[in-house]
Amino acid sequence: MKHSQGLEHGSTLQGALSAGAAQRTVGDTSGAETTNQLIQTLQLPVRKDWNKCGTMGKSIIVETNHFALDLSRVRNNIIIHYDVTLEPSFPQRMLRAAMEEFRLKHYPKRFPAFDGKKNLYSSGELPFGREMCDHIALCDNESGKERKFKITIKYASQADLQSLVQYTASGASLLPPQKAIQAVDIILRNVSAFRFVQAGRSFFSPPKGRVVELGDGVEMWHGFFQSAILGWKPFVNIDVAHKGFPSARNVVDLILEICKLRHEDLQKELTIQQKEDFLNYIRGLKIDYMLPNVPTSKRTYRVNNITKSPVEQFFELDDHTWISVAEYFAHEKKIILSYPHLPCLHVGSVNRLKPIYVPAELCTVIRGQATIRRLNETQISNMIKNTTTSTDIRKQKIREALQSVRFNDDPYMKEFGLSVSDRFEKVEARVLEAPQLQYNVEVDKKNVVKPMKGVWRPLTFLSSNKLSHWIILNLNKYTTEDEMRRFAVEMQNVGRTLGMEIAPPPPPKSMQPPTKNTHQLMEFFKTVKRAVQLVVVVVPDRGDCYAKVKKVAELNVGVLTQCVKGRTMSRLNPAVCSNILLKINSKLNGINHTFASVSRPPCLFRPVMIVGADVTHPSPDQLSIPSVAAVTASHDPKVFKYNTQIRLQPPKVEIIEDLENIMRQQLLFFYRHTSACKPERIIFFRDGVGDGQFAQVLNSEVNAIRRACFSMGQEYEPKVTFLVVQKHHHTRFFPRSEDADGRYKNVPPGTLVDREITHPTEVDFYLVSHSSIQGVSRPTKYHLLWNDDDSMTENEIEKIAYYLCHMFSRCTRSVSYPAPTYYAHLAAKRARVYLEGENIKLSNLQSQQHICAVLKEIVSDHPMFFV
Repeated sequence: MKHSQGLEHGSTLQGALSAGAAQRTVGDTSGAETTNQLIQTLQLPVRKDWNKCGTMGKSIIVETNHFALDLSRVRNNIIIHYDVTLEPSFPQRMLRAAMEEFRLKHYPKRFPAFDGKKNLYSSGELPFGREMCDHIALCDNESGKERKFKITIKYASQADLQSLVQYTASGASLLPPQKAIQAVDIILRNVSAFRFVQAGRSFFSPPKGRVVELGDGVEMWHGFFQSAILGWKPFVNIDVAHKGFPSARNVVDLILEICKLRHEDLQKELTIQQKEDFLNYIRGLKIDYMLPNVPTSKRTYRVNNITKSPVEQFFELDDHTWISVAEYFAHEKKIILSYPHLPCLHVGSVNRLKPIYVPAELCTVIRGQATIRRLNETQISNMIKNTTTSTDIRKQKIREALQSVRFNDDPYMKEFGLSVSDRFEKVEARVLEAPQLQYNVEVDKKNVVKPMKGVWRPLTFLSSNKLSHWIILNLNKYTTEDEMRRFAVEMQNVGRTLGMEIAPPPPPKSMQPPTKNTHQLMEFFKTVKRAVQLVVVVVPDRGDCYAKVKKVAELNVGVLTQCVKGRTMSRLNPAVCSNILLKINSKLNGINHTFASVSRPPCLFRPVMIVGADVTHPSPDQLSIPSVAAVTASHDPKVFKYNTQIRLQPPKVEIIEDLENIMRQQLLFFYRHTSACKPERIIFFRDGVGDGQFAQVLNSEVNAIRRACFSMGQEYEPKVTFLVVQKHHHTRFFPRSEDADGRYKNVPPGTLVDREITHPTEVDFYLVSHSSIQGVSRPTKYHLLWNDDDSMTENEIEKIAYYLCHMFSRCTRSVSYPAPTYYAHLAAKRARVYLEGENIKLSNLQSQQHICAVLKEIVSDHPMFFV
């Protein structure tokens, strides 16, 4: 059995570094192989002819936001790496300034690049030999006090910049030039770090002019993303970036906004929920505390917690008497607090014997704090509204970002002789032809449709089951009985046009939305379970009602549901009903459409299982929530029907730990639903893999698939094609005016790039498979990590990836990545719904799997319940 392993090229250079670390630690399942053996035996598939790539489609030229990194004028190919130790190593915001003072003192004519933590790179040796130590004093602008740092610099190693050129020429995936990669990335980031607020790989500056408020105490900052990338030559990828920063406002104003209060509400204590919302926002943020009109009293603190109100929060004075915060400010500071019932903030060191409590009204959140918190739905919606642009505007913003950085004027870049082109890289692209889609030929022999610009009208479903028994349950107080009756009639009418017979439902049932107690909902579902095929549930537009409905229906009772939001019921039209019926027909085991025979890819003419896999992780601030792995697999010759397997995993674990068992279950499901047939090939689309994780994923997951197949019979060895699907990158395409599509002037659906900005020898490509509804299209990146089938060409791999984007059951548009990965994403999202409000023991996730275990009758009778 072959193995293969690799690194994503065209990903960030820093990602290559972490991939190298993965290669040092990853092994076969037995753990017996050494690193050297791995490097010798594991290989990724390579292009048969690296100069040709794929050949299908109409050729066009696009510009991309990759800018050539010129190494031709490098002064000294050998870069020296020093280890830096700063004592103390905090506050981190002052470390760069301390190193700059050190540079001015000891080598003012040299400009080495510092990463802000512990790595320093210079072009040639610095003038002090192997090691140097000195003390630097700086004024801390937050506390006003002087801080002293002991700085020690030691020679660590050296890197050869020419190794980057050699790497892009031949592409040795398993041995990336890690030292050179890290050095270049840090040199480039060093340029931006002095002038901008850094958040990850992006840099931001305060808004100029009108500040865009995203809601709930967050404002939007504009910035840019930058990263070095290895394609057929080195590039710098520059893109626009946007981020929510805490608003620099008085804390009382923020309480009003976050807790949805009126001004008069501030004279009473916050509710428990309001305190929780406020604490989630303010904890960990820095605030400026200042007495009114006394600038000298200004102090900067970090918020640890919120406490009782000033009238209830007491503390001990030096004379051992106790006093409330409100009394202290009245007697000692001569300030009568305006809002004595709002919480105090506990600030300063948590280890301080006498904690510091300050009233909210005397505090202002400091501007420019980059947090790792996930935006809520309202904030995301406002962000999208304010950032959606056409390709020409985005291109102009990228150009402005490049001009603002001024790479080539920077003394640190000049130190090394690096320069960055100011021209968007032009690359050859190809526009693939969309597949023709087959609907029901028994109704009309011409029931074939060809998508135009990524969109088509649905015809009569290929197959459908009669919806004889169904009922509407209303949990939304604003939805009227008339709206529900109109919905029922509209569904029947639209059903007829789609070839789906729908009987009239009984009168709708209404009840209060479930609270913590879901007993009434459960009893209703139990009552109708045997009598109906489907319950259409009208849910409120906001809140956790949807989660409660799905948990009760799918985990407790075993009834099929279709949720519809209240606002959808009030804006009903045939197109909305048509979209709802696309889902319902799939859930009832119908087939909406498939590929017409003229468009059926060759790999689908024999039994094949198409698999999608994704692992979704909690946001960094969610510490008690597990990751969720979801694997969906097709089980019909039309590759329309999918089923899912879900597993909980420890947070941040990307490898699907139980993949062998999952794939065994999927193979058994396929076997049962295809008259005892085993797939002759498995095409696996793996979503959610970050830069540098390819080695681990391949070594673990391809072997897991193989072991699952082996468990079905020792002779059973289907061909496996394994592709990674990536959306989290910053590559964008900008078409010529004659090729532009739609109001946002994007490249047309089907645009594929597999040269110049991709790997020089391995099989990877960017594909824009959809027509963007909002803003600039984000291409999906595909990288072939494994392929048993030597006869499967790059053209066929590119075609199957694009065609599967037309097989998503929920809409009649080509989507941005293949249906199986989209389904895996939906399944993982459904599992997150099951986890809402649950207390999960991360220490024993094996025992917690039942929390997202869907009832067997749902899984077996309605495998696509999750769409």
